[in-house]
Amino acid sequence: MAGNCRYFLPIFSFWLLIFSGFLAVPVEAAPPALSSGQLIFVPVYSHIFFGDRQQSFNLSVTLSLRNTDLTAPIEITSVRYYDEKGKLVKDYAPPAITIEPLASARFYVKESDVSAGSEASFLVRWQASQKISPPIIEGLMVGTSFGQGISFTSPGRVLQELSGK
Repeated sequence: MAGNCRYFLPIFSFWLLIFSGFLAVPVEAAPPALSSGQLIFVPVYSHIFFGDRQQSFNLSVTLSLRNTDLTAPIEITSVRYYDEKGKLVKDYAPPAITIEPLASARFYVKESDVSAGSEASFLVRWQASQKISPPIIEGLMVGTSFGQGISFTSPGRVLQELSGK
């Protein structure tokens, strides 16, 4: 019986190699859907709770806006910060901001600013003069207290497709 195993393993390996070649068909990623403007919702957290007594851990918030298009700029027409009850706390971008191709912009909420409550959010409107690769818009939360550090991101979600300029 032991003598037969030495033939089984090479034959099994041969067929595994043959069939794995058929199963590992490369799949191309679908190109991103193009857009000329969107309204994006970004959930962010000014602090999080931990422990049985719900102690809070303050976090700074950076709203990151990245133009992913290779050739066209985008215009940020509105960046609004809302508290956990849906009330407007701050309008960050009354004048439009242009972000050049592959460039980025950011808006910052201090670690000590917990005025919006734990579950705050941003609404961001952007537009372009033509259909382009949509930007990546996300929140980055960072906290360094009690000798600990924590960081995480929260991706933006498209609420509406908007028409461009």
